[in-house]
Amino acid sequence: MSAARLIHILGILQQETNANKALTLHQIHDKLLLLHPEERCSEQRVREDLSVLQVLSEEGALAVRVESSAGAHNQRRYKAYHPNFGLNEARMVFDSISISRFLSPRQKSALISQLEGYLSDQEVRRLQQRVQTRICLMQNEKLPQTLQLLYQALDSHRCLDFTYCRFDLDGRQKPLKQYRKILPLKVVWEKEHYYLVALNPAHPEGQQQRNYRVDRMENLSLSVPFWCKVPAIPLHYGQFDMFPAQEKARVTFRLHRDLLDMAFETFGTDIRPVADEEKDSWIRFTAEAELSVGFARWVLGQAEKIEIMGPPAVRARLRQLIDTIYTYYRD
Repeated sequence: MSAARLIHILGILQQETNANKALTLHQIHDKLLLLHPEERCSEQRVREDLSVLQVLSEEGALAVRVESSAGAHNQRRYKAYHPNFGLNEARMVFDSISISRFLSPRQKSALISQLEGYLSDQEVRRLQQRVQTRICLMQNEKLPQTLQLLYQALDSHRCLDFTYCRFDLDGRQKPLKQYRKILPLKVVWEKEHYYLVALNPAHPEGQQQRNYRVDRMENLSLSVPFWCKVPAIPLHYGQFDMFPAQEKARVTFRLHRDLLDMAFETFGTDIRPVADEEKDSWIRFTAEAELSVGFARWVLGQAEKIEIMGPPAVRARLRQLIDTIYTYYRD
């Protein structure tokens, strides 16, 4: 038995077969001689090697499952596949990579090429039709390395130093502020952005949680060990974006039924909408809302299909904002 020949045969099975496609002994033998003529041997030797691969597969020594079954004319057919990673799983992973706004086309191709090694050629061809996404002007090629360092900090319980950036008028990231000894808690994906949820020692105890956009971090490096025990209390996220607000209120909404799904998605299924008595096809409900900048953006984003009915202070705040916007467009 040749170890090199075993590896070559396994490679042929991984490349040419999958859970639904198998090869006969004769086909495997022909491909072996074509691709590796130095491994010239009889079909009987190949059959013995296939038996060894099946035993290794049954014992869990291989990352793939190698199986055989009786085919037409009593010929055995052999295949290798990943039992928990097939075409459907691959399509979801490939599409997730394809729609990433923070990877360049080159990085996407490199990642997908690595994953294609888990699939047969037939499956790779079937995955040529991938989800399409609009071209994004901002492609942060450093994002994978940044995320890797963030996870390294979380695993090793080390704080982080980094520079936080914003765009300037020329469309370039410019340093805004230096941060030191930031204690990482979790990496979160929210509204098509990665955020680092962390503790900042520059703020009073109980108010130290801060959320940072990962794509705005530069010059990231590991710093001192964690300077406090990671709190067991739940992390705070904003109701309408990643940034929570201290001020909250019970707000009564009137909105068109077209927005009912969005209302449940935003406030949860515990709200109890009722038909509005004044406007057909409209509903009312009351829910607790964070009075953040994100709240105002969320309300205005629904245009004419939503109205804040109360309390008066919240209505007055939105009316003042709308009056300010109106002055921008008044002739």
